[in-house]
Amino acid sequence: MNVCGRHAGLGIVLLLALSGCGGPQSQTSHSPKAHGATPSATNLLVIASVDAGSTMTVRLVDEKGRVTAAAGFTPPSQPAFSNCADLLQPPVRVANGAVFYADSAGVVRRLAVDGTVSDVTTFKLTSKQQALSFAVSPDGNELIAIVLSTPPLHVPPPQSLSDPLFAPGTWSIDLETATAGGAATVVLHKDLGSAFPRPTVITGWDAFGPTATRNSDICTQAAVPSATYNGTLIHLAPDGTHMEQIGGSGCLAWDELVVGTVLCGANDGQSFSVRRRNGDVLWSRTGSPLYDVKLSTDGNGVSAGGAIYLRDTDQPASSARTASPPARILGWADSRDVVTLSNDGRLGLAAARNPLTVVDLGLTISSPCLSCLPYGVMLAGTLSA
Repeated sequence: MNVCGRHAGLGIVLLLALSGCGGPQSQTSHSPKAHGATPSATNLLVIASVDAGSTMTVRLVDEKGRVTAAAGFTPPSQPAFSNCADLLQPPVRVANGAVFYADSAGVVRRLAVDGTVSDVTTFKLTSKQQALSFAVSPDGNELIAIVLSTPPLHVPPPQSLSDPLFAPGTWSIDLETATAGGAATVVLHKDLGSAFPRPTVITGWDAFGPTATRNSDICTQAAVPSATYNGTLIHLAPDGTHMEQIGGSGCLAWDELVVGTVLCGANDGQSFSVRRRNGDVLWSRTGSPLYDVKLSTDGNGVSAGGAIYLRDTDQPASSARTASPPARILGWADSRDVVTLSNDGRLGLAAARNPLTVVDLGLTISSPCLSCLPYGVMLAGTLSA
């Protein structure tokens, strides 16, 4: 597994370059844990990271930077799609007070807060040329997955961009469902033809059912606001039927909460609206080009690259992009605090209203590529401590 994307090239360079653009530039102050304002987060942070080689580690980290539980695994392979960076779904999900993660064989395991690991189910992965997207119901009892399979790779491999990547053949998807502790069942197989597809991809599971994007982009040669949501967000029936669009007509979904609140972006990538699932707009903002966007746990804040937008103020808070080392926002610890990662891998917390002051948690995440697509270091969610 190439942690920066087997065909990432231009896509990765652009994403990393553009995600640090826009807004005022400023310095970040890293405060020792014993000094400065203490963030309000009391949750366990679920941090997943690519290790050296082809393995990943998922850690449960408390607000003092202590790793309370961890598990290592080899994630599903990155298939070769084209001369672009793969847009893959994360292999780690959070549901019902536990972490669920999928390995390269399709085995999904559950990591409990006390460190106990148990097998949940196995989705059918038979080739490195398959992409797995899966989700777990909020109660942790049901799972759903889509396995996307490519045509066979061309032999010999392409020697230039003009050479074919694939031999004659077709793309396909398999929709699988499972009950925790039971075997997975293929409920739908669909041949997508030989043309490069825009398939349906599982993105999560909210309070109203499994979610997916239809007409999904599966790789990119340009920066994207969200690496997870790259199509029209819908609910998906257990038999694969496409249900209603989440966020209403015209919503270009960038993130969603379990309660159904959705972050919708504009086509220009410079504005957004936070909506109810029926499309009612709760609040909106216009800013600079928006990248790596995340919706806060209460829907009242949005982190986007180097800025944080809050519902109750028109003035975005600026995060560091040029400090030494700069801090990247991984996501939201709770409704008031963001999780940061410095350029040298130090994990921190910062109040969303004052993101320039980072409380260093004293934990360094070692990864050969801290910001690579589809996942270098990621905040998969939070659990109650």
